[in-house]
Amino acid sequence: MLPRVLALALCLFSLAGCANHVRFADEVRERETRIVTRAATRIETHERVIAQPVAELALSADEVAQIRRRETLVHLDEETPWRASNELWEVPTGLVTVPFFLALRASDKLLLGLIPDTVISDGTDYGFAALNPAMNVESEERVLGRELSRRSRELESSEERTTRSLADTELSLSLGRGPSQRVVTDSEGRARVELLALLHDVPTSAPRVLRVEVPGDGVRPKAIVELPLARQLSARLVRAAHVRDSARKPAISPDAVAQALVQLDSLGFSESAISLEHELRERQQTNAAWLSRLDLALEDP
Repeated sequence: MLPRVLALALCLFSLAGCANHVRFADEVRERETRIVTRAATRIETHERVIAQPVAELALSADEVAQIRRRETLVHLDEETPWRASNELWEVPTGLVTVPFFLALRASDKLLLGLIPDTVISDGTDYGFAALNPAMNVESEERVLGRELSRRSRELESSEERTTRSLADTELSLSLGRGPSQRVVTDSEGRARVELLALLHDVPTSAPRVLRVEVPGDGVRPKAIVELPLARQLSARLVRAAHVRDSARKPAISPDAVAQALVQLDSLGFSESAISLEHELRERQQTNAAWLSRLDLALEDP
């Protein structure tokens, strides 16, 4: 009865299997974290008072970041996990390896210890591990580390001040209290807009400021800046708005449109002139005579 119980226990132990402990190891891991604690938006222009029909803006963020470097020492138990399929070749290997190295240990006495003890010891250990059906032999290719403990300490803590461009950032532009227009900065944090494009109608009074609004992001709050416009530029904007409004009248002639486009060009609003021409050509696309007359008028304004 006892032999059967022992045999059954051995079979169950073999089916369960156990990992082959390889070694204990310490792994050092370093990690650096950067957390922005404070930030402010900077809005810059080429001129303190805008005097040109085109406004060029540069957006950047001044940031203060907390830099922390930490070191973590992880104590690992490295082992070769048990795999049942490996026993198909390990057990036969152990049946050969164990007797061989036991005989080699005995014969080493006759050879006056010429065979290194480490070779015999490692070979014997390998044979017994292979012979044990509940344990696989050590394999560096299949070693897994099981974390036993960890200990962390802070190596360094410092503040870093940086300035970065606000690339691909959406901002709102408006002239005074007029309607706003959304613009997105390029990869260098720059935005360019012709001021007449911000006026949808003829203003009741000359605009005095360009209002720039940049939304907040995380710790960086929303920023609003009002940039003053030169008096001459304000007057030109009102005049250009009147010219554009008259050119949009339904019954306007091609000659009058050509004169309006030339006036917009002379006032410095070339981009608005091109946009207005495309708009009117699209509206008159079925009127070939009107378009032909416009072409002739533009050739000899």
